[in-house]
Amino acid sequence: MNTALLVLRLVPGLLFIGHGLQKLVPAKYSPPLLHAAGPSATAGFFEQLGLRPGLPFVFGAGLAEVGGGFLIASGLVTPLGTAVLAAVMTVAVLAVHLRNGIWVTEGGFEFALLMLASVYVVSALGPGSFSIDSWAGIGNWTGVHWAVQDATRAGAAVGIGAAAGVLTLASGLARKAWDAERHAPSAAH
Repeated sequence: MNTALLVLRLVPGLLFIGHGLQKLVPAKYSPPLLHAAGPSATAGFFEQLGLRPGLPFVFGAGLAEVGGGFLIASGLVTPLGTAVLAAVMTVAVLAVHLRNGIWVTEGGFEFALLMLASVYVVSALGPGSFSIDSWAGIGNWTGVHWAVQDATRAGAAVGIGAAAGVLTLASGLARKAWDAERHAPSAAH
């Protein structure tokens, strides 16, 4: 079981790290396997989505994916990694993929949902004995094992992250509306 948990942590964790690096590494410095777009190009895309200014959102998303991916892959405070990644995946699903339907071949949210489900399962099952939490003896770092089931705690982590993602989108859309209103021609002229 611990080997299976290790694989379940490593695959999505490393993929999240890769997705974060695609945003953070400038294209001219990207290794061929990474295919990084870099901060500037990604910022332009984020601004088209209404996340302005794009560059801070790029760094936030990229660092969240790298950091959250590391927490999941290493088995270090996995509920925190789950919450961080749930925020990023919520924004990705709502801002980019939802309008395209389910299937990834059509730009849908299938892959984002699968990645989110995998980090939920890691949090619900725990990181296993091949993890930093286990080696450091901090399996109950939240101190709430007595209060709720593991699956409930993992669900709370996803819920907290999803709420943060929705708030991020709302702030971006509010900024977009405020900018549009500020630049709209006055009716008095």
